[in-house]
Amino acid sequence: MRTWTSLLVFSGLLLACGNGSASDGDSTGIEPTTSSPGTSSSTSATTVSPETGSFSSSSTVTTEPAAEDDDGEDPPEPPITFDIGVTPDFGEFDDGCNAVDFLFVIDNSGSMGGAQTNLVANFPAFIDGIQATLVDVDSFHVGIATSDEYAGTPVACRQLGSLVTTTAGADSSNSMCGPFTEGFPYITEQDDLSTSFQCAARVGTSGDAGERPMNAVEAAISPALNAEGACNEGFIRDNALLVVVVITDEADGPGDTDLVTSTGDPASWYQSVLDAKGGIAENAAALVLTNYVDGPCPPSGFGSDDGVNLVNFAGLFGENGFVAGICEPDYAPSFAQATAVIQQACENFIPPG
Repeated sequence: MRTWTSLLVFSGLLLACGNGSASDGDSTGIEPTTSSPGTSSSTSATTVSPETGSFSSSSTVTTEPAAEDDDGEDPPEPPITFDIGVTPDFGEFDDGCNAVDFLFVIDNSGSMGGAQTNLVANFPAFIDGIQATLVDVDSFHVGIATSDEYAGTPVACRQLGSLVTTTAGADSSNSMCGPFTEGFPYITEQDDLSTSFQCAARVGTSGDAGERPMNAVEAAISPALNAEGACNEGFIRDNALLVVVVITDEADGPGDTDLVTSTGDPASWYQSVLDAKGGIAENAAALVLTNYVDGPCPPSGFGSDDGVNLVNFAGLFGENGFVAGICEPDYAPSFAQATAVIQQACENFIPPG
C-alpha cells in the first residue's frame, strides 16, 4: 500500500542560522533579526503529512550564553527571532503506480469450458501474487468482458465490450455477481477479489462461434463505454496502469477463417490501448493466452485457431507484453511470470500530466 516517509529538506537553512552572513548567498528566507555576542545554532526539518500530503516545517533554536562582562555581570541576552517566511507549498506527492485496472476478455464460445475453469482456479493465486508484489498499489479495478454481445448482460448494456455482472448459459456460474460492493459493474478492492472474479469470469460456453475478442478490448476501454452514465462508467482511470488480458483458443483479425472476426489488426488494436492511456506506452501491459506457433499450444494449421495476430499484439508492448499457451493444464506458472511483467510495468509507470 502507499507508504509515506519523512523528508529532511533545506539543509541550507542550517547555514543561514550559523553565521547570518548575506555574503553566503543565503536564499532560504531565514534571517536573524538581531545579533548577539553569544552564539546560536538552529535546526530545521520539513515533513509531509500522510493524511493531506502537505508540508510543515519546524525549527529548534539553541543559544549559548555570552562571556561575562569585566564587572562579573552577565550582559542581557537580546531575544533572537527568525524571519522564516512562508513554507513553500509543493502540493501532493504522486508516487507513481498505485492503481491498476485489469480488463479480462474471455472467449465464451463452445470450446472454452476447460480454459475458463483453469482461469478461475488460478486467479486467487494470481491476484494474491499481484497484491504481494505491488506493495504500493492500493486500488484495483477488475472488469470482465466476453468475445461477443453477452446474453447475461442487462439488455441496456448488451453490446460488445460491456462488463459482465450477471452470467448465463451453459457452463456458466449462472449467477448475479454484480453490481459489486461499490455499485460498479467492475470488481474493486472493496470486494472479495477472488470470490467475485470466480463468479463473473465463469461466463460459460454459449457464446457466438464468431469471436471478436480484440474488438471487445477496444470497446471495453473506449471513451463511449466509460463515460458518465455509460455501461462501464469509471472503469478506466487516467492514473492507473492498464493490464489487458485476452483468453481465447481461436484466431482473430486478419486471416481468421471465421465469417465473423475482429476488424483492424495488431497495430490498430495496440493504438486503441495507447489512446486509452493518453499515448503513454509505459502505462499499459498485455497478457495473451492463446494457440501460437513454437508455443506449448501450436495451432492446427487450418487458420481458425492460429493466435498469431494476438501474439503480435502483445509483442507491440515490448517488455510489457506476455504470451502463454491456453491449452496448458495449469495457468499458475504462466501467471507467476506475468506477475513479474506487471511489476516491471508498474515500476516504469509514468504519472499522466
